[in-house]
Amino acid sequence: MTFRSKRLLWARWQRLRRWEFWPVWAVYPPVLVSWLWHGLRLRGLTLWTNCNPAMEASGLALEEKGGILDSFRGSESRVRVARYHRIPAQVDDAFDQVVNFLETRGLDYPVVLKPDLGQRGQGVGIVKDEISARRWVAHCEEGFLVQELIEGLEFGVHWAKFPDDGKGMIRSLCGKHTQKVTGDGKQTLEELIVSDDRAVLMARYYFSKYEDSLSQVLNEGEVFTLAPIGTHSRGAVFTDERHFVTEELRDAFDELGARFPGFNFGRYDVKVPTVEDLQAGRNIVVLELNGVMGEPAHMYQPGYPWRKGIADLCEHFKQAAEIGSAWREKGVNPPEPGDLLDLIRRHCEKDYLEIDEFD
Repeated sequence: MTFRSKRLLWARWQRLRRWEFWPVWAVYPPVLVSWLWHGLRLRGLTLWTNCNPAMEASGLALEEKGGILDSFRGSESRVRVARYHRIPAQVDDAFDQVVNFLETRGLDYPVVLKPDLGQRGQGVGIVKDEISARRWVAHCEEGFLVQELIEGLEFGVHWAKFPDDGKGMIRSLCGKHTQKVTGDGKQTLEELIVSDDRAVLMARYYFSKYEDSLSQVLNEGEVFTLAPIGTHSRGAVFTDERHFVTEELRDAFDELGARFPGFNFGRYDVKVPTVEDLQAGRNIVVLELNGVMGEPAHMYQPGYPWRKGIADLCEHFKQAAEIGSAWREKGVNPPEPGDLLDLIRRHCEKDYLEIDEFD
């Protein structure tokens, strides 16, 4: 058995052992039991999809990224939304709109292109030049966003607030780290991936993504970024950073939440220059906002105990149901079960854009 095959076999075993890599159907059964219990307790099985009245089914599925970002009102203070422009599906001047956005905002490549309807980083493109941008746009047959590329540290900040409370809470703070390998002047990219204890766990994905570059020998000290976006399913490493939460950070997200009436529960994906800026609640830029399905992503830290992760998920949906119940008391009725089933059916039938990052 070759070194490569041994490492790939080891990686397969590690993915079975580490629950952060398990599929949704293997993780969620205990969570569904908890969801059922709290639904019966609060007399409403769909209350957990009532926590964000401003979103369809509170952001369960098929939410438009641009539509959510459009919903922020008022002046920006300590937190701002990354500049973006929404481009409708199948318009003749899609690329011209990308160029116009860059020119009018004084931006240049690289830039981010992402489908308006997307999940788990599918279709997100970090394009570094006009040729790559044209190629991405040519492959996209649906509505999409062009968004400025923000440098810095990336975090997932889960914020929640009951309708009548004066202050919200941050229950989860997750660091999102890109996956990289460093050349030694001898090994090919494929060999570097296979030798790296973390990268080899995503080897199948990386081998497909970088098929044309696997035989390339990286120079000594040359860094190759395997996972440029902060998505776990695309190779990013998540860490539990709840110890960074401060009153200043919570206040900053309370101010931001007040700019989106009807949003009370979800995870912001943000970038910030430094940890000090994060803790001070300043210079924070929002990339995306996920509703009720924005999990407390700190639980995907390597080595995070399965029992604690499941407990965190159960608490997540319990709180969503309790906030949904508070909205029901204010006259906002939760979705009907049939409507949720129809939404889930449409989500399952949706062909999400499969364009990958253009480096």
